[in-house]
Amino acid sequence: MEEEIKKQDEYEVTITKQDHFGDGIAKIGDKLVFVKHGLTGDRCRIVITKVKKTFLFAKIKEIIQPSSERVKPICPHYEECGGCSLMHQDLKHQLIFKENKVRELFSRFAGISDFEIESICHGKPIHYRNKVVFHGLLNGQLGFYQEKSRDLTPISQCLLVDEEINRVYQRVRSYLATYPDEEIKELMIRKTSLNEMMLVAKGRVNQESFCSFLSNLSLTSILLNGQVVSGKPYITEKIFDLQFRILPDAFFQVNYEMMLALYQKVIDYYRDKHYHKVLDLYSGTGTIGLLLTPYVQEVIGIEVVEDAVRAAKMNQEINQVNNISFIHGKVEDYIEEFKQIDSLVVDPPRSGLDSKTITTILRILPDSIVYVSCDPVTLARDLKILLSAYQLAHVHLVDMFSNTYHVECVCVLNRCK
Repeated sequence: MEEEIKKQDEYEVTITKQDHFGDGIAKIGDKLVFVKHGLTGDRCRIVITKVKKTFLFAKIKEIIQPSSERVKPICPHYEECGGCSLMHQDLKHQLIFKENKVRELFSRFAGISDFEIESICHGKPIHYRNKVVFHGLLNGQLGFYQEKSRDLTPISQCLLVDEEINRVYQRVRSYLATYPDEEIKELMIRKTSLNEMMLVAKGRVNQESFCSFLSNLSLTSILLNGQVVSGKPYITEKIFDLQFRILPDAFFQVNYEMMLALYQKVIDYYRDKHYHKVLDLYSGTGTIGLLLTPYVQEVIGIEVVEDAVRAAKMNQEINQVNNISFIHGKVEDYIEEFKQIDSLVVDPPRSGLDSKTITTILRILPDSIVYVSCDPVTLARDLKILLSAYQLAHVHLVDMFSNTYHVECVCVLNRCK
């Protein structure tokens, strides 16, 4: 009879591969065990943390023989913080892991294996994030939530974010130390390549003393509990030849260098197509749609977030673009109004395309679809349906989130002849 495996039991295992979250996979008897921060080739002693019917979870107690891919994480908060997941793996193998992950997911969920990943763009491994959100504790501490938890890990700085954002964060921490009776429940800081910075704080803070304490930081915009208390209600970013205003709640890519690489892939596809009408689904603040306007006759964006649509219309105005319009509403409610569409560009949330939208796409059958995705699982799920009428022409990957398991994909689909 097979021995029962319980929590806190210890075993010596060898990691044989990584799962799609970057954790190691080993076997104990006939059960798979998912080992937090395990790497292929690690021989280690593990402690069982959770027991399921057919698989197990574990953490590493001791590394007996490390993988050749293993490096020492440079962040002192790495083991507790839930922000990074691959800082213990060298950068070369992080990129290999991400390519292999996309291949496996496409094969498993879309049934496609015969395709080429034409490129994987990558940039700075640290200090690349231009936006960060910290959370607060009642004792004045700020930090990040632990993975899959609401437990907070206080941190001194985040190595993934821009160094100037870290300086602003340090100043806010000093403020809370100076005024211990005040508290910040949430702190968002974002910065643009034009060196404009926005700080958004929620909590119990004295407006006058807070703004005075931060006055030497040249912040473009400060908002407290939803109200602008200093500067403008937006900051401005430049993408190629266009400028974009970013409102507090509007989505914008957090890695400027890799954002340019991603958008360039999209532009390169449309550059010589001479399309008449393109739909930009989940258009956000209008970035992709506005960037495409020099290459197509008309672009129509659809976006559900009102703040984002408001920003998109501002961006249209300040860039004096006439061949684009924006609709505020759910994509699935509006896409069926359009019949004669040459191409779709879609950049949906992590959940991917909903079934009604996919059904409508397969009814109007545009010549091409450029699908930008931050989640290869939902991308592969959607591809499986779309490939009933389309062929996968190009796949590009962008390492938008170095030192994490996330990867951005750009897929070009051409309608089958």
